[in-house]
Amino acid sequence: MPRRQSGLQPAHLFGALAFLAVAGGGFWYFSRQKEEGFSGNKFSAAQYQQNYIGLRGNKYVVTGIITKQLRYAPSSARLFSLAVTDDGASEPIDLAVLIPPEFSSINIQTGQSFQLKVLVDKDGLLRAEDIRKS
Repeated sequence: MPRRQSGLQPAHLFGALAFLAVAGGGFWYFSRQKEEGFSGNKFSAAQYQQNYIGLRGNKYVVTGIITKQLRYAPSSARLFSLAVTDDGASEPIDLAVLIPPEFSSINIQTGQSFQLKVLVDKDGLLRAEDIRKS
């Protein structure tokens, strides 16, 4: 009767390499930094209050807390009051933000914090282009 070969088999080596490749790939995937928020220019509520004309046509990233729903229409845009606190400011500034109908599936409630990518339109109104809960 032939003796069984003992020791390291080629199948063992391939199995160990496959395991290391899967483990390394998983570690790389889960250890990557996730994008925390939007990239873009930070919105200044104080500058907006002083002179919104200079901000028209530009896009900004603003973070704030929904304080009130000002207008609701199920088939059109919704208007909310957003409390924004600038760096170094003691009091938040309330701003009106128009949420277009394409974001109607997002449940926006008073007291929730959101990060929005906004466009300052020609009339000085903030129009949301993208929304994330923060």
